Formats: sequence, structure tokens, C-alpha cells
Amino acid sequence: MIKKVKADVIIISCVLMVAALLFGVIYMNDDPTAEVSIVRDGERIGQYSLLEDETVTVTDDVGGYNLVLISNGEVRVCDADCPDKLCVKQKSISKGGESIICLPHKLVVQIISKEESDLDAVTN
Repeated sequence: MIKKVKADVIIISCVLMVAALLFGVIYMNDDPTAEVSIVRDGERIGQYSLLEDETVTVTDDVGGYNLVLISNGEVRVCDADCPDKLCVKQKSISKGGESIICLPHKLVVQIISKEESDLDAVTN
């Protein structure tokens, strides 16, 4: 009985260590070259470092606005005056290729990574 409990503890410990290692590799892999690209109506508003905290207000021709917050290696739209506010409800982005889009204001906030991605495939 004691040998069975000891084996269970060893197996559980190994599984937890592997899970912690995978978590570290997947979520703590900061790309120092990653940048935030902000484009409105096809025109680039700016390109900012993902590692530097900054707040950017993007306005359109009729007075509409989006407030983009770059903080702690993540980007999010924290305020906007669009009717549906879907851009505000989207989660923060932090990895290359992810984007936040506000259709009413024709705004695209995207993370651009200069490092090669591990994924290189097209799926149907």
C-alpha cells in the first residue's frame, strides 16, 4: 500500500513539473523585437515597442476615438466611442500575429514579431 502511494506521489510530481515547464515556455516567451502596429483606414498611425508602456489615442475624421493601452507586454483597447465596443471587449494581445480590430473606426491594432514563428502551415 505504501509503495502504491509513493508511486502516485512521484507520478503526480512529474506531471506538475512538466506542466510548469510547458507554461513557462508558452507564456513567458517574450519577444524583445515585437512591435505594435496601429493602422486606421489603411494609414499607419504608428509603430510602438511592445516592451514600453504607452497610451495612444487614435481619432478619426468625425471625432470618434479609440484609446490603445500598451502595458506589461500586452496591448488592449481600453476605451472607444463606437456603438458596439467589440474592440474594448476583446482580450489583450501579446504574441506576433494577434490583432484587435474596430470596424466602425476602421482600426487595426496588430503585434508584429520580427522573429520567425514556430508555426508555418496553412490549414483548411
